Amino acid sequence: MHKNNGAFRFTYFTDKYDDTCDFYGKKLEFNLEHSWDRNEHDKGALFKVGAGLIEVLLKPNDEENRNAGLDYRIPQGAFMCIQVENIDQLFNKYKAMRIPFKQEIVDQAWGHRSFSILEPNGLVLFFFQEQF
Repeated sequence: MHKNNGAFRFTYFTDKYDDTCDFYGKKLEFNLEHSWDRNEHDKGALFKVGAGLIEVLLKPNDEENRNAGLDYRIPQGAFMCIQVENIDQLFNKYKAMRIPFKQEIVDQAWGHRSFSILEPNGLVLFFFQEQF
């Protein structure tokens, strides 16, 4: 089996670029690995989360600056799962910060303790800790 040691990235476009970057960097305190601002149509940021990256890209507002091979629609039906070590501590921290929750903390039948939040684009971030 071929081993791929590259980093996994969840990448999406947003028209709420500044709000989204503030949410991940300042509110959730995810580490900003790299960002760029090449021009008004080409901005991006990489946030380190566990063994992967969340890549936030500014959605170009005109067809001239779009790549024909990419999908610029707002993510629907997608969500991110982020494994953490102390789920209760993180839940209480985000609760105190008034981060919008999709689901309060709960023990799942499959052995996870979890909660989920909504980021500025409506994308669900599902935080979990294994209980087994």
